[in-house]
Amino acid sequence: MNLFSWLGEMVSGLNSFFFKPSLPQTLAMMRIMAGFGVFYINLNWTPSLMEFVGPKGWIEHDTMEMIRTTTPFEGPSVLWDGSDREPNPSRGTSSYSLFYHVTNPTGIWTLHWIILVVNLMFALGLFTRFTAVATWIGTLSYIQRAQTSLFGMDTMSSILLFYMMLAPCARVWSLDRLIEIWQAKKQGLPEPMVEPSSEATFFQRMIQIHFSIIYFGAGTSKLMGASWWSGTALWACVANYSFAPMQYDFYIRGLEALVANRWVWELFMSGMTVFTLVLELGFPFAVWMPQMRLPFMIVAIFFHTGIGILMGLRIFSFLMCIFVFSFLTPEELMAVLRYFGNLLGFQGKGPGTPRVSEGKVAA
Repeated sequence: MNLFSWLGEMVSGLNSFFFKPSLPQTLAMMRIMAGFGVFYINLNWTPSLMEFVGPKGWIEHDTMEMIRTTTPFEGPSVLWDGSDREPNPSRGTSSYSLFYHVTNPTGIWTLHWIILVVNLMFALGLFTRFTAVATWIGTLSYIQRAQTSLFGMDTMSSILLFYMMLAPCARVWSLDRLIEIWQAKKQGLPEPMVEPSSEATFFQRMIQIHFSIIYFGAGTSKLMGASWWSGTALWACVANYSFAPMQYDFYIRGLEALVANRWVWELFMSGMTVFTLVLELGFPFAVWMPQMRLPFMIVAIFFHTGIGILMGLRIFSFLMCIFVFSFLTPEELMAVLRYFGNLLGFQGKGPGTPRVSEGKVAA
């Protein structure tokens, strides 16, 4: 094989990987899950809304203005002595929040309820092109204004909403789709077909690649911590009063039984440490192998379910599972839905195999 043939095959493979037309069912399921998840997250601001985003909240409006406009920002130094630092560092941060500009209590509460309604509309797929953008901006507005509560969950939700804002996630399983069908029937036209598109493939691939990078970064960053080399890192998670379910007696009894035997404790802690590192460092590579993709996906789902239970990070784990679901093909997703539908007694009522006619697919 000469160089030109090899380059041609590589370009053809990349084109197929990123742009081979596919159905949007996986993206639609991710929209539904992300929409309701973000609605729940933003709803939880309600009891202490003014403490988080109000003008006299934990970060007062004037303090926030100073931070984002006048605070000096110095980039990292490459040289040990710091002599390469800029003499006149830039000031302020590039952040945006609607709550920077809406500062009276009535306006804040009105904006809050509008954002929640928009979140529900996005989850249901109503006027999705608008509500997806509005949901992303609204969610960023809480995150950027209430920086004292910034956590990994906020990062993952903003990343997920960014892709949902661009992806064709409402072409099926949405109110927009029902409206499209209703309008067609009203005009005496047949039900519109849903075409497989390169757009759906491209954005699903971008989500997959982004998540793989996040996973690999999480794994490599753990290698910088001494506790991960000594095998004790997970003890700080399972025995943490701020996260672990210490309120349950059976959990306390389990920890006591674990530490009663040194060999059991060492094997369990070291085994879970190695398991975590293998998953996070191996997932970004194994998930692209046909034989390894589903096993690693299943293990990742159980892994994040365990994090949600043992560390109390339920919504963060839910968002991570949504990212894992992005590796399901639309056909696999519909097969899973049919399987669980049959278990629940809905034989024949779940989503069927797409009907292809002249290159188009019925939703």
